[in-house]
Amino acid sequence: MPQLAAIIRRFPAHELIIRRLYASTAEFRTLCEDYETAQQALERWRSDERKAEEFRLLCEEIEEEVGEQLEKASSWSRQKPREDI
Repeated sequence: MPQLAAIIRRFPAHELIIRRLYASTAEFRTLCEDYETAQQALERWRSDERKAEEFRLLCEEIEEEVGEQLEKASSWSRQKPREDI
């Protein structure tokens, strides 16, 4: 899943949750794909300060949204009661 590489690099401690959300949530998949695209565009336009700044800000916005979703997923999994077998 190449769309996950960039977001996992940004949030390495949450790799398992990222993979679970990606597999189960269309909205999260879209965020990961958008982040990958924005990261590629940032790299492509690095020599153009104005465009690079636009993509840097877009990446930050997506990171913030991903962070919020990871926090929700983390707190949900901590609150989920264990099922002992």
